[in-house]
Amino acid sequence: MSTVNQSSLQKYTSDLLALENHFMNALKKQKTSEQIKDEKVIELLHELDKMTSSHVISLEHHVDRLGGELKSDIKTKIASFAGSLAGLIDAARTDTMSKMLRDDYTALSMITIGYTMLHTHALAEEDELLAELTKENLTNCTTMITEISKVVPLAVAREVTDDADRAEEIGNMALNNTQAAWKPDVVNQEPQIVQ
Repeated sequence: MSTVNQSSLQKYTSDLLALENHFMNALKKQKTSEQIKDEKVIELLHELDKMTSSHVISLEHHVDRLGGELKSDIKTKIASFAGSLAGLIDAARTDTMSKMLRDDYTALSMITIGYTMLHTHALAEEDELLAELTKENLTNCTTMITEISKVVPLAVAREVTDDADRAEEIGNMALNNTQAAWKPDVVNQEPQIVQ
């Protein structure tokens, strides 16, 4: 791989590392929020934190392998990402559980498309190690996005009604309805842009 290509791959990897690192820090704040009382949300945040922490470690290894400077690169990148994400995932102050999860879903979607882009770039540069890592991390992210989408209806229902039985009924109905929107026969309908 040429020096220019390696530099480009290192830049994209450090960008994604900064994003994951920022998300990890926001998750740690959310986990200590007094707003988080629901056991399913606590468990989900714990799993998200474990996943993101693991991703940060593996990406740090690849930034180093590609010749990047971890500390200076990450500080610069976090500063730039912090501005765009501060309103989304750094709001673990008074936001409700459902709003925190919405913001986590949004941030994780951004990270997921970042992995899609970095995976493609790694394939183009024939960096098999990075291509495999990005594919694995992408799979982790899509699994967690799905899990967030399953917990949000239950969290919202619990926030909008004091009747626990009614909240459970509404949450499960919303869960079934919203998950049906993601079934393969719905997702694979026209238009199909990529063939």
